Amino acid sequence: MTDYRLVAFDMDGTLLDSTRDLQPGTRRAFEAMRAAGTRIMLASGRPIPGLAMLARRLDLGENLVFAGMNGSVVVDQATGEEIARHPLPADIAKDLITRAQAHGIMVMLPHGNELIVEDATHPRVQYEANGNDLTVRVVDSLADFWEAPTKVLFCAELPDLAPLHEELMRDFAGRIELAYSSHIYMEATAAGVDKGSAITDFCEANGITLEQVIAFGDNGNDVNMLRTAGLGVAMANGIPEAREVADVVTTSNDDEGIARVLVQHFDFELPTA
Repeated sequence: MTDYRLVAFDMDGTLLDSTRDLQPGTRRAFEAMRAAGTRIMLASGRPIPGLAMLARRLDLGENLVFAGMNGSVVVDQATGEEIARHPLPADIAKDLITRAQAHGIMVMLPHGNELIVEDATHPRVQYEANGNDLTVRVVDSLADFWEAPTKVLFCAELPDLAPLHEELMRDFAGRIELAYSSHIYMEATAAGVDKGSAITDFCEANGITLEQVIAFGDNGNDVNMLRTAGLGVAMANGIPEAREVADVVTTSNDDEGIARVLVQHFDFELPTA
């Protein structure tokens, strides 16, 4: 049996159930993984402050690995070490912002402890800031932002995002990664940077092979993570693309989907109904 040394979790739709909490079996699995010395990675489009805040709210404990901004920034919570940072080139970020705004798409730049926007009155701005422990900073022009951001976040309904997605995939092929994280969010990161690369970054820094990794996910920005891990697990509630690339499809995030897989590899018991 494989000695799994890292287990990576997407958050929404995967680690979090519909009540935005952990299933009881998942909590038991966390205790068992820690007892076995296995590291736990939270992999999300969220910025690092948002992941840290979520970990506190869920009482997930210490010794976590945070892979934020879809893998653009990887931080070892135990040591505070920033293991990886992969910003978008500034010229590409500027072009992406300009293209999106030409389509009438709202753009946000999570950067450090701030959420940088042009319009703080947009209903998603305060939601994102509050949910990720960020301070809102308003600027005249996002396209003139002077630092290379680690992620560009586009916000609109899916039918409005689709034409922009098609344009960016055509004109920036090989220069960016583009993924949907929900039906209203599309996210751009640097080429080759995603949750899968976050796993690779951490494993290379810690002497872990990819075969010793389990990853759980449900959405488009989880696909490469599921491909990268030695054991990629898609949730039953996941999109078809995630389920197709996974090695295993488990039950849903509301039906102990995580625990049903991990109980096969770690020493704990599933809760009884």
